[in-house]
Amino acid sequence: MKKTLILSSLVVFLLSCNNSPKNVNRVLSDLEENSIKEIKVLSKSEGDLILTNTCYACHNPNSTSHDNMLAPPLAGIKNKYLNTYPTKELFVTQMSDYIFNPTEENALMKGPIKRFGIMPKTGLSKSETREMALFIFNNKLEVPSWFPEHFEDMHKEKWEENSSK
Repeated sequence: MKKTLILSSLVVFLLSCNNSPKNVNRVLSDLEENSIKEIKVLSKSEGDLILTNTCYACHNPNSTSHDNMLAPPLAGIKNKYLNTYPTKELFVTQMSDYIFNPTEENALMKGPIKRFGIMPKTGLSKSETREMALFIFNNKLEVPSWFPEHFEDMHKEKWEENSSK
């Protein structure tokens, strides 16, 4: 009985330490996939303006070091999302869901959550978050000068400029 209780407690503990978000294996319905085609494609100037006014207050690509950031660089976030959700449809759906309603359960990047905390709500509407996620998917993002070295130290792999598309 005591061994069973200890074993059960160990299993519950190990399962609670899972670092993957609950929705990492999400499969989109045909309706969800088709809805991506209906998202307004922002021009470069429209998307850059929203990045500057909404995102870069915390994800500033001009920061001088990791210690000066309020949140991880968007280029690093994009890289993680592309590696986890390689199709445009999944990338846009998952990123926009998190931007619209950030929760710890569905956070893809657990290390930054520990370091920076959960991202605050942006005030963007659901359709605006979808537009921004599509813009991020479609466009190359600025990479802080210190980030490639930081990435390589943390991940033991070379930062590839095309990682941020």
